[in-house]
Amino acid sequence: MIEAFSLATAHHFQDALASQARLRHEVFVRRRGLPHSSYQGLEFDEFDTPAATYFVWRDSERVVRGLARVLPTTRPYMLKSYWPHLVADRNPPSGPGIVEVTRVCVDKMLTPLVRRTVFPELLCAIQEFLLATGGMGMIGVTREHLLSHFIREGIVWLGPADEVEGELERAFFVPAAFIRPEYHCHKYGIARPVLANAGDVAFAPKAA
Repeated sequence: MIEAFSLATAHHFQDALASQARLRHEVFVRRRGLPHSSYQGLEFDEFDTPAATYFVWRDSERVVRGLARVLPTTRPYMLKSYWPHLVADRNPPSGPGIVEVTRVCVDKMLTPLVRRTVFPELLCAIQEFLLATGGMGMIGVTREHLLSHFIREGIVWLGPADEVEGELERAFFVPAAFIRPEYHCHKYGIARPVLANAGDVAFAPKAA
């Protein structure tokens, strides 16, 4: 299952906060060679604030092997700060019910059998989180085929593709109702609920 926490609640999840930063360093800095900020094997940026919510998949040793960071769009967020040109009208969506999904990664060291379920589970957890907090949907930047492989309907592409960190990526919005990857959940037997602490969303303000 997926666990969600913020800086305010991270102390309830052992070293998950540091563990997710180690996974980000492995994926983005060591493997992809991107010039992200890092220190002693931990990757971080200016959006790792008390406003961020971290969704993590941990193995039996409590090591984070899958991650999605969710940012409220009522505060500075990545699409608006760095890539507003990916939105056709140069006006990235924002509001209390819209979140941005960033720093999504899955550890390639997982077995293929396990690895194929992690991203669908992360999507399910994000949907459950949004539904619990009255959220409208999620935005982000990704390679088009990666998102459309999992979400078969409901994606709104906000503009044409352009190069972001060496890859052709597009900005998107997905309404909360369409985020759960139904085909993959059925294929891999992913049942509801996926978010382990679905009842513990006090740290996430409800949408107005």
